[in-house]
Amino acid sequence: MKKRVLITADIDNYIHNRFETLGYSVDVKPEIEREELLRIIADYTVLIITTYTKVDKELIDNAANLKIVGRVGSGMENVDVAYCIQKDIACVNSPEGNGNAVGEHCLAMLLNLFNNINKANTELKKGLFLREENRGQELDGKVVGIIGYGHTGQAFAKKLRGFDVEILVYDKYKPAQDDFVKNVSLEEIKASCDVISFHVPYNEETHYYCNTSFVNDCTKSPVIINTSRGAVVNTTDIIDALENKKINGFCVDVYEDEPVTKKKVHVPQVYQKLFSFENVIATPHIAGWTVESKYKLTKILMDKIEGLVNILNSKD
Repeated sequence: MKKRVLITADIDNYIHNRFETLGYSVDVKPEIEREELLRIIADYTVLIITTYTKVDKELIDNAANLKIVGRVGSGMENVDVAYCIQKDIACVNSPEGNGNAVGEHCLAMLLNLFNNINKANTELKKGLFLREENRGQELDGKVVGIIGYGHTGQAFAKKLRGFDVEILVYDKYKPAQDDFVKNVSLEEIKASCDVISFHVPYNEETHYYCNTSFVNDCTKSPVIINTSRGAVVNTTDIIDALENKKINGFCVDVYEDEPVTKKKVHVPQVYQKLFSFENVIATPHIAGWTVESKYKLTKILMDKIEGLVNILNSKD
C-alpha cells in the first residue's frame, strides 16, 4: 500500500515537507468532519492530529492500515492509546515543544492580574485616568504552588526564578528534581499558597480537580491559574468562588467548551458570567500557541515519528 499521511490540523508546514522527503504523500484537511474522517481513514498509514480530532475505538476500527498516530502537543485524552496499542498502532506526542510558551503565558497572565493591566488599559482608552483604583500588588514575597511538574509546570517554575517567591510543587507521580522548588503535599499547597497553577493531564483522576471543596480547603484566597485542560477546573464552582471572594482571581486559557459557544457542557452565558469579573484574565487556548512553539511542536514530533518509520521500514 502507498504510504500516506493525513494531517487534520493547521500546523507548521515543516511536518508536511519532512514526510514528503521520507516518500509519503500528504493530505492536509484541518476542517475535516468526523463522517469523512471515518470514511477515508483506511487509506492512511499515519494520522497527525491536535486537540480536536478524536481517535476512539470507532475510528481505530475503521483505520485498517494505520500504523502511527502523532499528536502535535501534549495531552492524549482524545486518543484511546490502550486500544491503539492493542491494534499495533504507535502513539507519539510532543509535550516538550510548547512548555516554554505555556510557562511564559502563565507568568504573563499572573503579572497582568496583579498589576491590573487589562483593566487599566481598557479604562485609559475610555478616557479614565485612574491610579489609586488600579494600585497593584507585587509577585515578590508570594508563595506559588504548582500542581503537576511535567514540561509546563517545570517551565513555569523556571520563569518564576527571577522573582523573590517560594515555589511549592505537588506531583503525585513525578517529584521535582530542581533545587529552586520544594516538594510538598497537596495539603501544604492548599494551606500556604497565594497562587496555585494547574499543570496536570486530563483524566478521570483530574476531572474537576479544582472545585468548591478544593477552594474551601485553601487557607488563603489564592489566585488560580489553569492552562492544562478545561475540565480540570469546575467552571461553575470557580464562578461561585469569585462571587464569594474565596479566590483572589482566576487566570484561564482552557475551557470545558472550546469554543465557549459550543454548548456541550455549559451554555455561553456561563462563560459570559465568568469573563465579567475584573479579576479574571482569560485567553482562548493560546498559552502554548506561539510562533516558536508551532515549529518546535512539529519538529520534536517528527523526530520521534521518523524513528518509528525507520523501524516499520526495517520490518517490510
